[in-house]
Amino acid sequence: MKINEREIVSILDRELRASSGYIGGEIVSRRKKSLEFYLGKPFGNEQEGRSQVVSTDVSDTVESLMPSLMRIFTAGDRVFECEPVGSEDEQVAAQATDYLNYIFYKENNGFTALYAAFKDALIQKNGILKVYWDDSEKTTREEYKKLTEDEFNILVADDEIKVSQHTEYTEDLKDEDGITLDELVYHDCVVHKTISYGKVRIDPVPPEEFLIERRAKSIEDANFIAHKTTMTRTELIEMGYDADVVATLPVGDTNFYSEDKHVRFEDTDFSAPQDRGDKTTDNILIHECYARIDVDGDGKSELVKVCLAGDANYKVLGIDEIDTMPFISLTPIMMPHRFYGRSVSELVEDIQLVKSTVMRQMLDNMYLTNNNRIAVQDGQVAMDDLLTNRPGGIVRTKQPPNNVIMPLQAQPITDQASTMLNYLDSIKEQRTGVSRQSQGLSPDSLNSKTATGMNQVLTQSQMRMELIARIFAETGMKDLGKKLFELVCKYQQKEKMIKIRGKFIAMKPYEWRDRVNISVSVGLGTGSKEQQLILLNSILQRQMEALNLQQNIHGPVVNLKNIYHTLRKLVENAGLGNVDPYFMDPEVGAAQMPPIAPKPPTEFEKVSLAQVQGENERAVLNSTIETKKLEADMRAKLLDFELKVKDMELKYNTKIDELALKSKSMVEQSQVKQSGDIFKKILDGQKQFFDGKQQPTPTNEQGNEG
Repeated sequence: MKINEREIVSILDRELRASSGYIGGEIVSRRKKSLEFYLGKPFGNEQEGRSQVVSTDVSDTVESLMPSLMRIFTAGDRVFECEPVGSEDEQVAAQATDYLNYIFYKENNGFTALYAAFKDALIQKNGILKVYWDDSEKTTREEYKKLTEDEFNILVADDEIKVSQHTEYTEDLKDEDGITLDELVYHDCVVHKTISYGKVRIDPVPPEEFLIERRAKSIEDANFIAHKTTMTRTELIEMGYDADVVATLPVGDTNFYSEDKHVRFEDTDFSAPQDRGDKTTDNILIHECYARIDVDGDGKSELVKVCLAGDANYKVLGIDEIDTMPFISLTPIMMPHRFYGRSVSELVEDIQLVKSTVMRQMLDNMYLTNNNRIAVQDGQVAMDDLLTNRPGGIVRTKQPPNNVIMPLQAQPITDQASTMLNYLDSIKEQRTGVSRQSQGLSPDSLNSKTATGMNQVLTQSQMRMELIARIFAETGMKDLGKKLFELVCKYQQKEKMIKIRGKFIAMKPYEWRDRVNISVSVGLGTGSKEQQLILLNSILQRQMEALNLQQNIHGPVVNLKNIYHTLRKLVENAGLGNVDPYFMDPEVGAAQMPPIAPKPPTEFEKVSLAQVQGENERAVLNSTIETKKLEADMRAKLLDFELKVKDMELKYNTKIDELALKSKSMVEQSQVKQSGDIFKKILDGQKQFFDGKQQPTPTNEQGNEG
C-alpha cells in the first residue's frame, strides 16, 4: 500500500535523530575536539601564573600535508582522465576528458572545493563534496529607455521577461520649420528576466552539516543521508518551490549550530537569528534527506529526495525519486567496514598535549631559573627594599646579607626537555609521514606509469603520505569524476560550445553514455618544477635516441605522439599554459601537411627502375597479346554458337508450324463431327415428337386410373 506524506516524515525524523553527526553524538564530540587541537585551543588544565603555551603539532602536520596533496591533484590542467572502452571511443574519451576538467576548473572553483574537502578530512575524519545538477532559476533586472513600439513588443514577447515598471509617452516628430510631421510612441520600462542555469555544481559540505546512517559502510550503500543547512527564502523560490509555501516557513532554529560549528565560528554570536527586517533573506532550516523508502508500496525501496523545512514540525517542500546519492567522501585513514575513518589530527593530538606539557614545564623552569626565589631571615631584612627591584637599589639588613639572604637556585631541565621534545617529534614523524626535512610527497611516486615512480625508494614516512593520496585518488576523486560524467550525460541534452586549447569544440555529452571509463590523474612530475623539467628533458632525450635507433627494428618503441606528449608536459610545467603555440599535435599536423614529394632516385635506382619498367612493359605486352588471342577465340566461339542457335530456331519454328497446322486440322474435324452429332440429335428429337402426336388420346377413366 502506498504510504502518505505524514508516514514519510515520521520515518525521516527517526532516521535524523538516530544518524551519525546528529547534535550531541559521539562523532560531533570527536570532531569538536580535533578542531580545537587544530586551532590551538587551551586544554582546560591551565593554572594561573604558570605557562599556558600550546604546541601546534596538529596544525603544523595538516598544513604540511596540504601543499603536497593539492600539488598532486591540481598541479596540471587535467584532474580527470577518461579512458576509452574501444578504439572507436578514443575521440569521445578525449572530448570527455577536456569537458570534465573544464567543468571542474571553469564552471566550478574546483581548487577551493578540493582544498576544503582535503582539510576537513585531515582534521575531522571525512571531507564531503556535494555533486549535483543545478537547474535553479536566477532573476536579473534590466532597465530600458525610449523603446519604440516595435522594440517594446519584441521585448515583452519573450516568455522569460516580466515587466515590473512601464511608462508610455509620445513625442512629436517635427521638421526644420517646426511643423509636426508625426507623433511617435516611446516606452520606458523595467523588466525582470528569469534565466535557468543548468550546470553541474561541486560544493564542499561542512562536516557538521552531513548526517548519515550509523550502520552505513559507504555513501552508496547507505539507506539514509541528510544535508542539514540553511537557505534563504529567495534561494528556495529559485529552486522551484512554491513562493506562498516558502513565505510561511519559520526562521531557522539555533539548534542547527552544533558543537563543532560553535568552535569553527567562536567569534560569531549564533545565540539568536538576526532579524534584518527583510523576510526574503531569512534563514530557513532545511533538511535535504536522501533515503531508501518503499513509497509506492510495491515491496521494494526507492531512493527518494525529500526536502524538509523547519525543525521538529517539518514542512515537506518536495518528494522526488532520484538515481544516486549526490555526495562523495574523502578520508585519509580508512577504517574497514565503516563509513567514518580516522583523521591525521587524531594521530597527533596526544603528542600535542604531551609537548605542550613539556614546553610549559620548561618555560616555567627557565622563568624560575632566571628569577630565583630568595630565602630571608624573618625580621632581619627590610622586605620593602627587597621587593623593590631596581638598578642600584639598596636592601637594608640587620646582619650581613650572606647570613640573612640566600637565593634558592632552581634545577635547569632544558637538556632533558629538549631531548623529550625531539623524541616526540620523531614519533610524530613516524605516525604522519611529515618530517622536518621533507614537507610533502613527490607526486610522481603515485604515478605508476613512470619509471621514476616505480623505482623510487620511499621511506616509511613517505609511504604513509603516499597512502593518503592514493586513498583520496581511488575513492573520492574517482567517484567525483564518475558523478560529473553521469550528470552531464543525463541532464545536458543540448550541444555546448566550449573553448579548449584555443579552439571552440562542440560538446555532446548525451552521446557519451556507457562509452568511456573514468580514471584519475594524480600528478605531473617529481618534486619541484625544476626537477620536473629536468626529468622531462631526460625523457625527451631518450625518446629521440630510441626514435633514431628503431629504424632498423621491427616494431617501433617511440612514435611522434609519445614525443608530443613529453613536449606538452614540458610546456605545462614551464608555466606557459597552452601547448599549441609551441608544438603541434602530430595527428593534426598530418592532416594539414601537403603530400611529401618523392626523393630523386640514384643512378643505381634509375638502372634498376629501367629494368623493372622494361620487364613490366614486356609483361604488359605479353598480357595484351594473350588477351587479344582470348578475345578472338571468344568471338569465334560466340559466332559459332550464334549460328547453331539460329539453325535450331529454324528447325524449331518449322516443327511448330507443322504442329500448328495439324492441330488446326484436328480442331476443324472435331468441330464438324460435333456439329453433325448435334444436328442428328435435333432430328431424332423432332421425329420422336411427331410420332407421339399420332397416338390415340386416352379416356377419362384411363386418365383417372393413370
